[in-house]
Amino acid sequence: MATISLYAKENATSSFIQDVFSSVDYQLDFFHDAPAANAIPQVALIIWDLDSFPESNLETLTTFREKSPDTLILVYAENPERFSEISNKLYDSVLSVESLKLHLMSRIAKLKEIHNARKIFRERMSHLVGKSPAMQNLRKTVERAIVHTGPVLIQGETGVGKELIAQAVACVYDKFVTVNCSAIPDNLFESELFGHTRGAFTGAQNERIGLFEAADGGAIFLDEIGDMPLHAQVKLLRVLQSKEIRPLGANKTKHIDVRIIAATNRDLQQEIAEKRFREDLYYRLNVIPVQISPLRERKEDIEDLANYFIRTYQTAGENYSLSSEALIKLQEYDWPGNIRELENVIQRALCFTSAGTLRPEDIQIGDSTAKASSKQATSAATEQSSTGKELSDYENFRQMQLEQERKFLIQKIRECNGSVREAAQKLGLFRTALYNRLNHLGVDIKEITRY
Repeated sequence: MATISLYAKENATSSFIQDVFSSVDYQLDFFHDAPAANAIPQVALIIWDLDSFPESNLETLTTFREKSPDTLILVYAENPERFSEISNKLYDSVLSVESLKLHLMSRIAKLKEIHNARKIFRERMSHLVGKSPAMQNLRKTVERAIVHTGPVLIQGETGVGKELIAQAVACVYDKFVTVNCSAIPDNLFESELFGHTRGAFTGAQNERIGLFEAADGGAIFLDEIGDMPLHAQVKLLRVLQSKEIRPLGANKTKHIDVRIIAATNRDLQQEIAEKRFREDLYYRLNVIPVQISPLRERKEDIEDLANYFIRTYQTAGENYSLSSEALIKLQEYDWPGNIRELENVIQRALCFTSAGTLRPEDIQIGDSTAKASSKQATSAATEQSSTGKELSDYENFRQMQLEQERKFLIQKIRECNGSVREAAQKLGLFRTALYNRLNHLGVDIKEITRY
Protein backbone atom coordinates (compact mmCIF):
# COMPACT_ATOMS: atom_id res chain seq x y z
CA MET A 1 0.00 0.00 0.00
CA ALA A 2 1.34 3.43 -0.93
CA THR A 3 2.06 5.91 1.85
CA ILE A 4 1.71 8.97 -0.44
CA SER A 5 -1.34 10.01 -2.45
CA LEU A 6 -1.28 12.68 -5.18
CA TYR A 7 -4.52 14.41 -6.17
CA ALA A 8 -4.16 16.44 -9.39
CA LYS A 9 -5.21 16.63 -13.00
CA GLU A 10 -2.86 15.20 -15.61
CA ASN A 11 -0.42 18.01 -16.43
CA ALA A 12 3.28 18.85 -16.52
CA THR A 13 3.49 19.42 -12.75
CA SER A 14 1.81 16.15 -11.76
CA SER A 15 4.05 14.28 -14.23
CA PHE A 16 7.08 15.96 -12.67
CA ILE A 17 5.99 14.86 -9.18
CA GLN A 18 5.53 11.25 -10.34
CA ASP A 19 8.96 11.25 -11.99
CA VAL A 20 10.64 12.59 -8.83
CA PHE A 21 9.11 9.92 -6.61
CA SER A 22 9.78 7.07 -9.03
CA SER A 23 13.44 8.14 -9.22
CA VAL A 24 13.85 7.56 -5.48
CA ASP A 25 11.64 4.44 -5.31
CA TYR A 26 8.82 6.13 -3.40
CA GLN A 27 5.47 4.46 -4.00
CA LEU A 28 2.86 7.00 -5.05
CA ASP A 29 -0.86 6.65 -5.78
CA PHE A 30 -2.10 9.15 -8.39
CA PHE A 31 -5.77 10.22 -8.41
CA HIS A 32 -7.35 12.45 -11.06
CA ASP A 33 -10.50 13.16 -9.03
CA ALA A 34 -11.24 14.32 -5.49
CA PRO A 35 -12.19 11.41 -3.18
CA ALA A 36 -15.65 10.85 -1.73
CA ALA A 37 -16.06 11.54 1.97
CA ASN A 38 -16.28 7.80 2.72
CA ALA A 39 -13.10 7.02 0.75
CA ILE A 40 -10.52 9.17 2.53
CA PRO A 41 -7.17 7.28 2.42
CA GLN A 42 -5.26 6.53 5.60
CA VAL A 43 -1.79 7.45 4.35
CA ALA A 44 1.22 9.31 5.70
CA LEU A 45 1.13 12.13 3.13
CA ILE A 46 -1.35 13.69 0.72
CA ILE A 47 -0.19 16.07 -2.05
CA TRP A 48 -3.06 18.23 -3.30
CA ASP A 49 -3.16 20.48 -6.38
CA LEU A 50 -5.32 23.50 -5.53
CA ASP A 51 -5.60 24.52 -9.17
CA SER A 52 -7.06 21.15 -10.19
CA PHE A 53 -10.03 21.24 -7.81
CA PRO A 54 -10.95 24.90 -7.17
CA GLU A 55 -14.58 24.17 -6.29
CA SER A 56 -13.93 21.33 -3.86
CA ASN A 57 -10.66 22.46 -2.19
CA LEU A 58 -12.20 23.71 1.05
CA GLU A 59 -14.69 20.86 1.49
CA THR A 60 -12.24 18.06 0.67
CA LEU A 61 -9.33 19.42 2.72
CA THR A 62 -11.68 19.86 5.69
CA THR A 63 -12.80 16.24 5.30
CA PHE A 64 -9.16 15.10 5.11
CA ARG A 65 -8.46 16.81 8.43
CA GLU A 66 -11.56 15.37 10.12
CA LYS A 67 -11.30 11.80 8.80
CA SER A 68 -7.53 11.39 8.87
CA PRO A 69 -6.06 13.89 11.39
CA ASP A 70 -2.62 12.24 11.45
CA THR A 71 -2.12 12.51 7.69
CA LEU A 72 0.25 15.26 6.56
CA ILE A 73 -1.08 17.47 3.77
CA LEU A 74 1.06 19.38 1.26
CA VAL A 75 -0.84 21.72 -1.08
CA TYR A 76 0.51 23.54 -4.11
CA ALA A 77 -0.68 25.95 -6.83
CA GLU A 78 0.69 28.27 -9.50
CA ASN A 79 -0.32 31.16 -7.27
CA PRO A 80 -1.19 29.99 -3.72
CA GLU A 81 -2.30 33.52 -2.71
CA ARG A 82 -5.43 33.00 -4.87
CA PHE A 83 -6.65 30.49 -2.28
CA SER A 84 -6.34 32.65 0.84
CA GLU A 85 -9.83 31.62 1.97
CA ILE A 86 -8.44 28.17 2.86
CA SER A 87 -7.28 28.12 6.45
CA ASN A 88 -3.67 27.12 7.04
CA LYS A 89 -4.98 24.69 9.67
CA LEU A 90 -6.20 22.47 6.82
CA TYR A 91 -2.68 21.74 5.52
CA ASP A 92 0.84 21.29 6.87
CA SER A 93 2.77 22.91 4.02
CA VAL A 94 2.01 25.10 0.97
CA LEU A 95 4.22 25.69 -2.08
CA SER A 96 4.02 27.46 -5.39
CA VAL A 97 4.61 25.24 -8.43
CA GLU A 98 8.04 26.83 -8.88
CA SER A 99 9.00 26.16 -5.25
CA LEU A 100 7.56 22.66 -5.49
CA LYS A 101 9.92 21.83 -8.34
CA LEU A 102 12.90 23.29 -6.46
CA HIS A 103 12.21 22.02 -2.96
CA LEU A 104 9.92 19.00 -3.27
CA MET A 105 12.20 16.38 -1.71
CA SER A 106 13.50 18.63 1.06
CA ARG A 107 9.93 19.55 1.99
CA ILE A 108 8.89 15.88 1.88
CA ALA A 109 11.82 15.04 4.17
CA LYS A 110 10.69 17.72 6.61
CA LEU A 111 7.12 16.42 6.58
CA LYS A 112 8.45 12.91 7.13
CA GLU A 113 10.26 14.15 10.25
CA ILE A 114 7.02 15.68 11.52
CA HIS A 115 5.17 12.42 10.80
CA ASN A 116 7.76 10.38 12.72
CA ALA A 117 7.62 12.85 15.61
CA ARG A 118 3.85 12.54 15.76
CA LYS A 119 4.12 8.75 15.76
CA ILE A 120 6.67 8.77 18.59
CA PHE A 121 4.52 11.28 20.47
CA ARG A 122 1.47 9.00 20.24
CA GLU A 123 3.54 6.07 21.50
CA ARG A 124 4.90 8.09 24.42
CA MET A 125 1.48 9.54 25.29
CA SER A 126 -0.02 6.03 25.28
CA HIS A 127 1.95 5.40 28.48
CA LEU A 128 0.18 8.33 30.20
CA VAL A 129 -2.81 6.25 31.24
CA GLY A 130 -5.92 7.62 32.92
CA LYS A 131 -9.02 9.69 32.23
CA SER A 132 -9.17 11.81 35.38
CA PRO A 133 -9.32 15.61 34.95
CA ALA A 134 -5.76 15.79 36.30
CA MET A 135 -4.48 13.42 33.59
CA GLN A 136 -6.40 15.20 30.84
CA ASN A 137 -4.86 18.52 31.89
CA LEU A 138 -1.43 16.87 32.06
CA ARG A 139 -1.70 15.61 28.48
CA LYS A 140 -2.67 19.08 27.26
CA THR A 141 0.30 20.61 29.10
CA VAL A 142 2.69 18.05 27.57
CA GLU A 143 1.32 18.68 24.07
CA ARG A 144 1.92 22.41 24.48
CA ALA A 145 5.39 21.84 25.92
CA ILE A 146 6.48 19.77 22.92
CA VAL A 147 6.22 22.61 20.42
CA HIS A 148 8.28 25.02 22.54
CA THR A 149 11.98 24.98 23.38
CA GLY A 150 11.92 26.56 26.84
CA PRO A 151 13.03 24.67 29.97
CA VAL A 152 10.49 22.35 31.59
CA LEU A 153 10.26 21.70 35.34
CA ILE A 154 8.34 18.54 36.31
CA GLN A 155 7.32 18.25 39.97
CA GLY A 156 5.65 15.35 41.70
CA GLU A 157 6.13 12.66 44.30
CA THR A 158 8.39 9.65 43.80
CA GLY A 159 6.85 7.06 41.50
CA VAL A 160 4.34 9.27 39.64
CA GLY A 161 6.11 8.90 36.26
CA LYS A 162 8.20 12.04 35.88
CA GLU A 163 10.62 10.40 33.44
CA LEU A 164 7.75 9.25 31.20
CA ILE A 165 6.58 12.87 31.01
CA ALA A 166 10.11 14.00 30.17
CA GLN A 167 10.36 11.43 27.37
CA ALA A 168 7.01 12.58 25.96
CA VAL A 169 8.13 16.24 25.99
CA ALA A 170 11.38 15.29 24.22
CA CYS A 171 9.75 13.05 21.59
CA VAL A 172 10.84 15.33 18.71
CA TYR A 173 14.54 14.94 19.53
CA ASP A 174 16.82 12.12 18.41
CA LYS A 175 19.00 12.57 21.49
CA PHE A 176 17.67 12.16 25.03
CA VAL A 177 20.28 12.10 27.80
CA THR A 178 19.22 11.28 31.36
CA VAL A 179 21.17 12.55 34.39
CA ASN A 180 20.37 11.30 37.88
CA CYS A 181 21.55 14.23 39.99
CA SER A 182 21.26 12.25 43.24
CA ALA A 183 23.71 9.61 41.98
CA ILE A 184 26.63 11.95 41.14
CA PRO A 185 29.17 12.71 43.90
CA ASP A 186 29.41 16.44 44.66
CA ASN A 187 33.03 16.73 43.52
CA LEU A 188 32.29 15.17 40.10
CA PHE A 189 29.25 17.21 39.11
CA GLU A 190 31.10 19.75 36.96
CA SER A 191 33.10 17.09 35.14
CA GLU A 192 30.05 14.87 34.53
CA LEU A 193 27.87 17.68 33.21
CA PHE A 194 30.38 19.81 31.32
CA GLY A 195 33.39 17.55 30.70
CA HIS A 196 37.06 18.15 31.38
CA THR A 197 40.37 18.53 29.60
CA ARG A 198 43.36 16.28 30.04
CA GLY A 199 45.16 17.12 33.29
CA ALA A 200 42.30 19.26 34.60
CA PHE A 201 42.54 17.41 37.92
CA THR A 202 44.37 14.46 39.42
CA GLY A 203 43.41 11.34 37.49
CA ALA A 204 42.14 13.20 34.40
CA GLN A 205 44.38 11.36 31.95
CA ASN A 206 42.16 11.94 28.92
CA GLU A 207 39.85 14.63 27.64
CA ARG A 208 36.18 13.82 28.23
CA ILE A 209 33.02 15.47 26.94
CA GLY A 210 30.24 16.12 29.44
CA LEU A 211 26.62 15.05 29.33
CA PHE A 212 25.48 18.48 28.11
CA GLU A 213 27.76 18.28 25.09
CA ALA A 214 26.63 14.69 24.49
CA ALA A 215 23.04 15.98 24.37
CA ASP A 216 23.83 18.84 21.94
CA GLY A 217 21.04 19.07 19.38
CA GLY A 218 18.69 17.09 21.62
CA ALA A 219 17.27 17.10 25.14
CA ILE A 220 18.78 16.51 28.57
CA PHE A 221 16.73 15.27 31.52
CA LEU A 222 18.03 16.40 34.92
CA ASP A 223 16.26 14.01 37.28
CA GLU A 224 16.18 14.80 41.01
CA ILE A 225 17.37 18.37 40.35
CA GLY A 226 16.60 19.19 43.99
CA ASP A 227 19.64 17.10 44.97
CA MET A 228 22.06 19.15 42.87
CA PRO A 229 24.66 20.87 45.08
CA LEU A 230 24.77 24.66 45.10
CA HIS A 231 28.11 24.96 43.30
CA ALA A 232 26.72 22.95 40.35
CA GLN A 233 23.52 25.02 40.38
CA VAL A 234 25.62 28.12 39.66
CA LYS A 235 27.15 26.41 36.59
CA LEU A 236 23.75 25.24 35.36
CA LEU A 237 22.35 28.76 35.69
CA ARG A 238 25.06 30.02 33.34
CA VAL A 239 24.19 27.34 30.79
CA LEU A 240 20.55 28.44 30.87
CA GLN A 241 21.50 32.09 30.48
CA SER A 242 24.17 31.86 27.77
CA LYS A 243 23.71 28.39 26.19
CA GLU A 244 27.43 27.88 26.66
CA ILE A 245 29.51 25.40 28.63
CA ARG A 246 33.12 25.47 29.69
CA PRO A 247 34.73 22.06 30.34
CA LEU A 248 36.77 21.81 33.51
CA GLY A 249 40.29 23.06 32.77
CA ALA A 250 39.39 24.62 29.40
CA ASN A 251 40.06 28.24 28.40
CA LYS A 252 37.25 28.55 25.87
CA THR A 253 33.50 28.06 26.07
CA LYS A 254 31.44 25.88 23.72
CA HIS A 255 28.00 26.81 22.38
CA ILE A 256 25.35 24.12 22.82
CA ASP A 257 21.72 23.78 21.74
CA VAL A 258 20.01 21.60 24.33
CA ARG A 259 16.39 21.41 25.54
CA ILE A 260 16.55 21.23 29.34
CA ILE A 261 13.95 19.18 31.23
CA ALA A 262 14.27 18.93 35.01
CA ALA A 263 12.32 16.96 37.59
CA THR A 264 12.14 16.74 41.37
CA ASN A 265 10.06 15.23 44.14
CA ARG A 266 11.03 18.02 46.49
CA ASP A 267 9.18 21.21 47.33
CA LEU A 268 11.61 23.64 45.69
CA GLN A 269 9.95 26.66 47.29
CA GLN A 270 10.80 25.19 50.67
CA GLU A 271 14.31 24.31 49.46
CA ILE A 272 14.76 27.95 48.41
CA ALA A 273 13.56 29.19 51.80
CA GLU A 274 16.10 26.92 53.50
CA LYS A 275 18.92 28.08 51.17
CA ARG A 276 19.39 24.68 49.53
CA PHE A 277 18.22 25.73 46.07
CA ARG A 278 18.90 28.93 44.16
CA GLU A 279 15.85 31.08 43.55
CA ASP A 280 17.20 32.46 40.26
CA LEU A 281 17.77 28.91 38.96
CA TYR A 282 14.24 27.93 39.97
CA TYR A 283 12.72 30.70 37.85
CA ARG A 284 15.01 29.88 34.92
CA LEU A 285 13.90 26.24 35.00
CA ASN A 286 10.22 26.84 35.72
CA VAL A 287 9.38 28.37 32.34
CA ILE A 288 7.01 25.49 31.54
CA PRO A 289 5.80 24.01 34.85
CA VAL A 290 4.37 20.48 34.89
CA GLN A 291 2.78 19.29 38.12
CA ILE A 292 1.88 15.58 38.42
CA SER A 293 -0.77 14.68 40.97
CA PRO A 294 -0.15 11.68 43.28
CA LEU A 295 -2.20 8.57 42.61
CA ARG A 296 -4.21 8.94 45.82
CA GLU A 297 -5.70 12.16 44.42
CA ARG A 298 -6.88 10.55 41.17
CA LYS A 299 -8.10 7.11 42.13
CA GLU A 300 -10.39 7.03 39.11
CA ASP A 301 -7.24 6.28 37.09
CA ILE A 302 -6.41 3.11 39.04
CA GLU A 303 -8.64 0.84 36.93
CA ASP A 304 -7.06 2.00 33.65
CA LEU A 305 -3.55 1.79 35.10
CA ALA A 306 -4.09 -1.68 36.56
CA ASN A 307 -5.46 -3.00 33.25
CA TYR A 308 -2.55 -1.36 31.40
CA PHE A 309 -0.02 -3.16 33.62
CA ILE A 310 -1.93 -6.43 33.26
CA ARG A 311 -1.67 -6.16 29.45
CA THR A 312 2.00 -5.21 29.76
CA TYR A 313 3.12 -8.06 32.03
CA GLN A 314 0.84 -10.99 31.22
CA THR A 315 2.69 -13.62 29.20
CA ALA A 316 1.63 -14.60 25.69
CA GLY A 317 -1.33 -16.94 25.69
CA GLU A 318 -2.41 -16.01 29.24
CA ASN A 319 -5.30 -13.62 29.81
CA TYR A 320 -5.95 -11.91 33.12
CA SER A 321 -8.75 -9.64 34.22
CA LEU A 322 -9.45 -7.65 37.38
CA SER A 323 -12.48 -8.52 39.49
CA SER A 324 -14.63 -5.68 40.83
CA GLU A 325 -13.73 -6.71 44.39
CA ALA A 326 -10.00 -6.57 43.58
CA LEU A 327 -10.48 -3.14 41.99
CA ILE A 328 -12.19 -1.87 45.14
CA LYS A 329 -9.24 -3.12 47.19
CA LEU A 330 -6.84 -1.24 44.91
CA GLN A 331 -8.91 1.95 45.11
CA GLU A 332 -9.14 1.86 48.91
CA TYR A 333 -5.35 1.97 49.27
CA ASP A 334 -3.51 5.33 49.35
CA TRP A 335 -0.46 4.27 47.26
CA PRO A 336 2.45 6.09 48.93
CA GLY A 337 4.68 4.67 46.17
CA ASN A 338 2.27 5.94 43.51
CA ILE A 339 2.19 4.35 40.04
CA ARG A 340 5.49 2.54 40.55
CA GLU A 341 4.02 0.74 43.57
CA LEU A 342 0.84 -0.16 41.66
CA GLU A 343 2.95 -1.56 38.82
CA ASN A 344 4.89 -3.68 41.31
CA VAL A 345 1.67 -5.00 42.92
CA ILE A 346 0.14 -6.01 39.57
CA GLN A 347 3.36 -7.63 38.36
CA ARG A 348 3.62 -9.61 41.62
CA ALA A 349 -0.01 -10.75 41.34
CA LEU A 350 0.58 -12.08 37.81
CA CYS A 351 3.67 -13.98 38.96
CA PHE A 352 1.82 -15.90 41.69
CA THR A 353 -1.63 -16.32 40.13
CA SER A 354 -2.86 -18.58 37.36
CA ALA A 355 -4.43 -16.94 34.33
CA GLY A 356 -7.98 -15.81 34.90
CA THR A 357 -9.65 -13.29 37.16
CA LEU A 358 -7.58 -11.60 39.85
CA ARG A 359 -9.39 -11.75 43.20
CA PRO A 360 -8.78 -9.54 46.27
CA GLU A 361 -6.68 -12.27 47.90
CA ASP A 362 -4.36 -12.23 44.86
CA ILE A 363 -3.56 -8.55 45.45
CA GLN A 364 -0.82 -8.08 48.06
CA ILE A 365 -0.61 -4.38 48.91
CA GLY A 366 1.82 -2.53 51.16
CA ASP A 367 2.63 -4.59 54.23
CA SER A 368 -0.04 -7.20 53.47
CA THR A 369 2.62 -9.78 52.59
CA ALA A 370 4.47 -9.08 55.80
CA LYS A 371 1.18 -9.18 57.72
CA ALA A 372 0.38 -12.55 56.19
CA SER A 373 3.77 -13.86 57.29
CA SER A 374 3.19 -12.33 60.72
CA LYS A 375 -0.14 -14.15 61.01
CA GLN A 376 1.56 -17.44 60.14
CA ALA A 377 4.22 -16.76 62.75
CA THR A 378 1.54 -15.88 65.29
CA SER A 379 -0.29 -19.11 64.60
CA ALA A 380 2.90 -21.14 64.99
CA ALA A 381 3.81 -19.35 68.20
CA THR A 382 0.35 -19.95 69.61
CA GLU A 383 0.73 -23.65 69.04
CA GLN A 384 4.10 -23.64 70.81
CA SER A 385 3.01 -21.52 73.78
CA SER A 386 -0.50 -21.45 75.15
CA THR A 387 0.23 -18.19 77.00
CA GLY A 388 1.71 -16.39 73.98
CA LYS A 389 4.35 -14.89 76.29
CA GLU A 390 7.21 -15.56 73.84
CA LEU A 391 5.37 -13.73 71.04
CA SER A 392 4.49 -10.80 73.28
CA ASP A 393 8.10 -10.41 74.40
CA TYR A 394 9.34 -10.54 70.80
CA GLU A 395 6.80 -7.95 69.58
CA ASN A 396 7.80 -5.57 72.39
CA PHE A 397 11.45 -6.06 71.49
CA ARG A 398 10.73 -5.44 67.79
CA GLN A 399 8.77 -2.24 68.48
CA MET A 400 11.59 -1.01 70.70
CA GLN A 401 14.07 -1.63 67.84
CA LEU A 402 11.93 0.29 65.36
CA GLU A 403 11.53 3.22 67.75
CA GLN A 404 15.28 3.38 68.32
CA GLU A 405 15.91 3.30 64.54
CA ARG A 406 13.32 6.04 64.03
CA LYS A 407 14.94 8.32 66.63
CA PHE A 408 18.42 7.60 65.26
CA LEU A 409 17.54 8.54 61.66
CA ILE A 410 15.64 11.67 62.72
CA GLN A 411 18.64 12.81 64.75
CA LYS A 412 21.03 12.23 61.81
CA ILE A 413 18.84 14.24 59.42
CA ARG A 414 18.58 17.12 61.92
CA GLU A 415 22.38 17.09 62.27
CA CYS A 416 22.50 17.62 58.49
CA ASN A 417 20.09 20.59 58.68
CA GLY A 418 17.23 18.56 57.25
CA SER A 419 19.12 17.30 54.17
CA VAL A 420 18.20 13.67 53.51
CA ARG A 421 20.81 13.52 50.74
CA GLU A 422 23.61 14.56 53.08
CA ALA A 423 22.39 12.22 55.83
CA ALA A 424 22.27 9.32 53.37
CA GLN A 425 25.87 10.03 52.29
CA LYS A 426 27.08 10.04 55.91
CA LEU A 427 25.23 6.79 56.60
CA GLY A 428 26.57 5.14 53.45
CA LEU A 429 23.07 4.74 51.96
CA PHE A 430 21.45 5.66 48.68
CA ARG A 431 19.14 8.65 49.11
CA THR A 432 16.16 6.68 47.77
CA ALA A 433 16.89 3.82 50.19
CA LEU A 434 16.83 6.25 53.12
CA TYR A 435 13.57 7.80 51.88
CA ASN A 436 12.00 4.33 51.62
CA ARG A 437 13.15 3.42 55.13
CA LEU A 438 11.77 6.66 56.57
CA ASN A 439 8.47 6.01 54.81
CA HIS A 440 8.36 2.47 56.27
CA LEU A 441 8.98 3.89 59.74
CA GLY A 442 6.23 6.49 59.28
CA VAL A 443 8.61 9.45 59.46
CA ASP A 444 7.41 12.68 57.79
CA ILE A 445 10.39 14.64 56.37
CA LYS A 446 8.51 17.92 56.62
CA GLU A 447 7.91 17.36 60.32
CA ILE A 448 11.64 16.76 60.87
CA THR A 449 12.71 19.97 59.13
CA ARG A 450 10.02 22.07 60.80
CA TYR A 451 11.81 22.08 64.15
